[in-house]
Amino acid sequence: MANTQNIDNPVIGIDLLKMLMLQLYSNPRCIFREYIQNALDSINEAVKIGILPRVKDGRVSISITKNDIYIEDNGTGIRRDKAVKILTDIANSVKNGIDTAGQFGVGRLSGGGYCEVLEFETTYQGEDISTIVSLDTRILRQLIDKKQTDISAEEAMTKICTTQEKSALKEDHRFIVRLKNVINSREILLDIDEIKNYITEYAPIDYSVPFNSLINSCEQTDFVKRHKSIDKIRVSLNDLSDIEKGYGLKIAGTGDQIEKIRYFELPQHPKYGPLGWGWYAVTEFSVQINEEKDSCAGIRLRKHNISLDKNILNTCFKESRGNKYFYGEIFITNDNIVPDSGRQGLAAGEEADALIKEIKRYFAETLRPVYYKANKMKTALNKAGEVIGKLNNPEFANAVGPLTDKLKEHIEEFKKATTPDSKEEINDVISIYTNKYNSGLKADVEKYLVPKQSPKETEPDILDMVAKPTVNNPTEPVAAGKPQNPHTPETEPQTTLPTSNPAPQPKTKSSDTQKPVSTPSPTQSNPNRPKSQVDEILSPLEGKNISPEQTAILKRVFSTMLVVCPSSNKKNVILLMEAAVNSL
Repeated sequence: MANTQNIDNPVIGIDLLKMLMLQLYSNPRCIFREYIQNALDSINEAVKIGILPRVKDGRVSISITKNDIYIEDNGTGIRRDKAVKILTDIANSVKNGIDTAGQFGVGRLSGGGYCEVLEFETTYQGEDISTIVSLDTRILRQLIDKKQTDISAEEAMTKICTTQEKSALKEDHRFIVRLKNVINSREILLDIDEIKNYITEYAPIDYSVPFNSLINSCEQTDFVKRHKSIDKIRVSLNDLSDIEKGYGLKIAGTGDQIEKIRYFELPQHPKYGPLGWGWYAVTEFSVQINEEKDSCAGIRLRKHNISLDKNILNTCFKESRGNKYFYGEIFITNDNIVPDSGRQGLAAGEEADALIKEIKRYFAETLRPVYYKANKMKTALNKAGEVIGKLNNPEFANAVGPLTDKLKEHIEEFKKATTPDSKEEINDVISIYTNKYNSGLKADVEKYLVPKQSPKETEPDILDMVAKPTVNNPTEPVAAGKPQNPHTPETEPQTTLPTSNPAPQPKTKSSDTQKPVSTPSPTQSNPNRPKSQVDEILSPLEGKNISPEQTAILKRVFSTMLVVCPSSNKKNVILLMEAAVNSL
């Protein structure tokens, strides 16, 4: 049998304090999240025992001065007979991360790495004494610098801690954290705007009034009730009272209007039960949201309404950039899924694995197709808009035909992309882009793709004939295999988008059939039409042994070349045309 040895008073070394007080978080802003998180737990307890009527009556007041930071909440505080032990114990907390936002009871020490003295003051309702515990981190740093590794964490705490009491009002209930003389990361921790932006991202606070109106207008009423019941406390910073989350009516990083809120629930796991639910803002999804301009970019993962690292869900998309098309949040509802100690991710566990798996599935099957569909419709409309811009530009007067064909092609692509889908999430963006088309490009598209009748007496210009589809004269026989359109303008059904088919022609009177229709010859032209760039290029051929028909063909060819060539190559193409004309 192997020999055994007794375990005799193992020592927790001073390096534990070094880690918890001086090295716990790489991001100094995290200390605000920790102290707000602890405040939320205390406020929830105050509601539970009747000190506060509602969670939203909970308040956290942050004050940043030239050198110091004060954070005060109106939760329960700590009883006088327990205050010193609770505030000096290390990782000896009743918090579990399930029914409390805090988990280990060590986050309160994190502020010590940034100041010379970390101080706690607490008052419990009904007691007329406040308890103050001060931790002098200067002494801790000296002990560490001297490499006194033989000192235990407990011994070090007795060396750096002092306590005192002072009188208080019996109706008071509060907890105050003071970071005295901030010495590290001052440019971040003492920057009011910097900290305010951090609070809007991570704290369990309310939304703005306009965004709440979006929530209330959502037809998914069960989710609306759930959303409104999420824990929210009031946080102020110096003169800024009741800070709100940064969501508004527009995506700040793109300018896209938020049309509605779409809610979703992750499937309930057969073994672990509910996992989470969330929302995202329905927009045009025109481009990725610029994180530097908009701190709300991406779908955030939250537990107890406190955000985990903002990039944690990027890897749940096939392309991490996919998350930057969205505003949104996912709220974890499974008790056994908790953040890791730094809230950079989730603590390892089967439930956490199941949650991430379902989020990846939802992103792949629903959200990725949403912004892909939006991109297809956006691209088609943008291309159609570019063509219309050229059609409206006299410089492209000789390229009307090819441009019209291009316009038809882009509109057909758009029509195909707007076919209704089985997923309501995709139909949301189809509706947005259909409305955008109807209120924007539709009139110009119909101007070019739905030809209008000209008076019979007017001789159309040759370029107009090239630009528009040929329409059969009603008096001429119809070619075999080409049935006449039975609709008249009065009976033609209205369509949402124009088609490539020419509009039906009005019926002619018998007297019209007796009038010959004047057909322009290739040599006819409009003398009032200003010369286009192609006309200028072809001008050396005037009076030469070149027929009007040949000139018209050259016009079409040159105009098409100008349309399809990249702008950067336009100058070279023009030189090529001029050389060709000179050779003739």
